[in-house]
Amino acid sequence: MSLPEENPPLSASVQEEMTDRATKNLAHCLARFPPIVRLRLLAFMHLVEYPDTMRASLEITPSGSMRLTLDTEVAPAPAHRH
Repeated sequence: MSLPEENPPLSASVQEEMTDRATKNLAHCLARFPPIVRLRLLAFMHLVEYPDTMRASLEITPSGSMRLTLDTEVAPAPAHRH
């Protein structure tokens, strides 16, 4: 089994530029969301990254609406309470 070839410099440069642009675009989009939406996204990302530190409860009503409740035993800092 041979090792994969390294990316040529031009390919690596293009990949880095695309990643940088995607990050900037995502940051721009997130900045337009209200603070509560950003907080909910952050909580969901935390659940994905550290599932053992959170409890998740998914409720589905007969009409089909869904509610995902995320909870943690870690108390937020005073500046992050809403």
